[in-house]
Amino acid sequence: MGGSAYARLRSAAAQNPGDNMLDVAELTTEAAFIDAPRDPRLRALYDYWNGLRGERTVPLRADFDPTAIPQLLPFVLMYGASPEGGYTIRLVGEELVQFVGRNVTGSPAGTIMPPHSAEVIVKILDAVIRERAPKFRAGKAHWLAAKSHRNYEACFLPLSGDGRSVNIVLGGVTFPRAAD
Repeated sequence: MGGSAYARLRSAAAQNPGDNMLDVAELTTEAAFIDAPRDPRLRALYDYWNGLRGERTVPLRADFDPTAIPQLLPFVLMYGASPEGGYTIRLVGEELVQFVGRNVTGSPAGTIMPPHSAEVIVKILDAVIRERAPKFRAGKAHWLAAKSHRNYEACFLPLSGDGRSVNIVLGGVTFPRAAD
């Protein structure tokens, strides 16, 4: 049986449109954690963050200077953690705005995502804050139905406002295109 499993599932779904077992969500590849950034822009963002960190576990938010990484800003986003729980998107780069179709600055994390995807992003942010360590993910953009066929890679980097607790997550997201 030729073709990818994904192509076979899409074909089966097209032939059986009423079959709930062949839901679109099952056709997308769930994202997975990866050990390190693969995309050169995310590697550069991580290297910048790591340089700010120095010997500390987490760099200070005050150390982050957007003018030092102008070429990366289109791919950057920043989440603020509320002391009461939850996250607010504080900054969204232009490439992300274009991919999503709107600027979500000021919105709660996951606001444009389906419920499961919103839960996942909150769990990732919780882990970055709790573990005081970066996280990296790659997969399909299943969280945006119109673009669920697109690949994405993301990094989530902790920042501290006071040198003790992590209350900001600096992120980067890219959408690499498959080679033709």
